[in-house]
Amino acid sequence: MKRAVPVFDESLEIFERTGQAPYLAVFDEDKLVELRENPKHSHSHGEHSHDHDHADDEHHTNEHRNQVLVIKDCDEILVRRVGPNMQEALKEAGIKIVKIRKKHGDKADEVIKLYLTEGLK
Repeated sequence: MKRAVPVFDESLEIFERTGQAPYLAVFDEDKLVELRENPKHSHSHGEHSHDHDHADDEHHTNEHRNQVLVIKDCDEILVRRVGPNMQEALKEAGIKIVKIRKKHGDKADEVIKLYLTEGLK
């Protein structure tokens, strides 16, 4: 089973906001398979005005759908924070969202191992 985790870079430090993560670390069970670049990581909420309602913004959701294509072969994504548009895109792709907390660790590989051995309590 493949799982993705949003990260800063090869250090595997977990990135807080899923849609803005520079990379997605992809694991097969507890083995890192590869680091995939997020095609839209440069898009941040500071780069556009908030004159629109994100809940009704099909264009914004479509951007997240394109991001999800990078991990379409993954079954799950472990995240700290995920916005409603990204949630919708992940749900449409059939990727299960697993919420993680700071107490679970700061590195993707640590969190994956904890998840597989003890679960995330």
